Amino acid sequence: MLALLLCAPPVLRVAAGDWLPINPEDLALKDNPKHPGAHAMILYRSSTINAKRADVDGDFTEEYIRIKIFTQEGTKEADREIEFQKDNTDVKDIRARTIRPDGSTVNFDGKVFERTVVKLSGFKFLAKTFTLPDVQPGCVIEYKYRRQGKPGYLRDQEWILSNSLYTREVHFTIIPYVREGGLPLFYRQFGLPNGVVPEKQVDGRYTMAAADIQAIEDEPFMPPEKALQARVEFYYRDMNEPTNETPEHFWARTGKRMNDRFEDYINKKGTLQKELARITSPGDPPETVLRKIQARVQQIRDLSFEEFKTEKERKKENLKDNSNVDDLLKHNAGDGREVDFLFAGLARAAGFEATEIYIANRDRSVFNPKLEDPSELNGDIVWVKSAGKEYWLDPSARFHPFGVLPWQESDTQGLKLNKQGGEFVNVPPPAPSDATIVRHADLEITPDGGVKGTLQVDFTGQQGAILRQDNRGSDETGRKKALTDHIKEWMPTNANFDVTAITNWDKADLPLHVEGTFSLESFGSGVGRRMLIPMTFFQSPDVRSFQTARRVNSIYFHFPYQETDEIRIHAPAGYRIESVPAAKQHKPGVVSYELSASQAGDVFVVKRRLEVGGLKFPQNMYRPLQAFFNSVKTDDEAQFFLQRTESAKN
Repeated sequence: MLALLLCAPPVLRVAAGDWLPINPEDLALKDNPKHPGAHAMILYRSSTINAKRADVDGDFTEEYIRIKIFTQEGTKEADREIEFQKDNTDVKDIRARTIRPDGSTVNFDGKVFERTVVKLSGFKFLAKTFTLPDVQPGCVIEYKYRRQGKPGYLRDQEWILSNSLYTREVHFTIIPYVREGGLPLFYRQFGLPNGVVPEKQVDGRYTMAAADIQAIEDEPFMPPEKALQARVEFYYRDMNEPTNETPEHFWARTGKRMNDRFEDYINKKGTLQKELARITSPGDPPETVLRKIQARVQQIRDLSFEEFKTEKERKKENLKDNSNVDDLLKHNAGDGREVDFLFAGLARAAGFEATEIYIANRDRSVFNPKLEDPSELNGDIVWVKSAGKEYWLDPSARFHPFGVLPWQESDTQGLKLNKQGGEFVNVPPPAPSDATIVRHADLEITPDGGVKGTLQVDFTGQQGAILRQDNRGSDETGRKKALTDHIKEWMPTNANFDVTAITNWDKADLPLHVEGTFSLESFGSGVGRRMLIPMTFFQSPDVRSFQTARRVNSIYFHFPYQETDEIRIHAPAGYRIESVPAAKQHKPGVVSYELSASQAGDVFVVKRRLEVGGLKFPQNMYRPLQAFFNSVKTDDEAQFFLQRTESAKN
């Protein structure tokens, strides 16, 4: 919850290089009075964006942040990370200091490091990292820096009020770029309460002050952070663009511009017909034609899966821009959107209805058309219709089976292009059968309660695609390690597991098949002449995500999924299976769990099935989901008895 600073003190102005005076009451603080038990809180923050001379010097943002540390856990805030995108910005003039509880200070004079934090859609995101000195509970830390843009770039900007810490007080300013004859500054807001809005000053700048800003709590299966942030987004529009149009008119105009670009790109009928004749055969069924088209376009080098390249790097590799599908086929390299355009063009050449859909990837935000923000349509798929059947495809998603969209592109909204500008459509949600894990394990119990055995796992749909995509640059050794680490998440912490075979790595339409061996020294436990053996060797990692007593955010699964297990447990020599436990079943709604067991001589066969059939659940559904996953945990940990055969005779 945000509260406007109706009675806030005057904004303190800080000369370049100076620090604000420290309040003795802040040094004496032992806890956050608004949220007792916090590890740390932001006492003060100011952010000033200056784009006045963006064309000459580049725009820049000056940040000043002061944090109070309360606990030993809170001392982790001493490790700071400032993200930036290196192709058009840099972080400069970092200064920091620690203020001890007695008021003495320790200036940061250590080294600032630069490291890659994430690679997304070909862009390299970096971070400047540093650690403040001598940070203990009771200290105040503060730092400032300048995020400098390159000259000639006029970037959209934003004020983000919410972050991982509670903020007591924050002040924002933006000085816009002004050019005679155009580019007025506009803004859109999200998550601000009534009364908290940017205020335009007489000199053209905007300012805003707010207080009591709640932290965004990090929880498993939470919505995208951007969907939870209170923020203001600033953007520029050309003077020729209408300013008071309805959202419907805005999207019709924007969609027509997108559609014109798409139609112009694929407007090479002769090239498309020639390529189609080369890759298909007369009499091919419709879906076979689509599959062949997808296989062809996936042969093109997709630069979206590679790191962002500078103009110098592009020239060195002789990478050229593509104006149309003819260029794309000749150069054999382009981004994912161009690959999708080519697929749509070839589908039309084959007689299908086909068009592009610009979508909002739901791993980044929740789309709101009323905000009139085309940048939120940050992904694209292809819609095809044949004989009344609709296909929702992403041909550039080379690690996904035909017909299975990457999870972030499903169950979202998109703008389906047409000559009138397009219409908003809802992309269908995925089915649980589009993401399955099937495990077959063969276990041998040793007389001392250990276990050894073999495991075969099939990852289908989303499950296999994510593993392939995340490890696309790895060699065989790297793949084995990644799969070993992934599979060990299901096992007891002290289990040993070794991958012995990986098949279908390069065949997205087939399950990713993994085989391996495992062992565990203490699996069963002895009770007199009996041995207790757990019913299953695996647990779903998702169970651990529902153990906390409270929940703040709604629950947001990436995709529905199924887990299916068949586990054969062989009793050791000298023991027999005493009894078979009763079957378990829980079906409270779109989630379900089944566990059953049977006996064949000295072999105990366990069958288990877990399905999560939904994606999004409100916060008040946390308790029922917690109860369900606790039941899953309890049943997974159930045990059966082995009895020594001589004891059984007696």
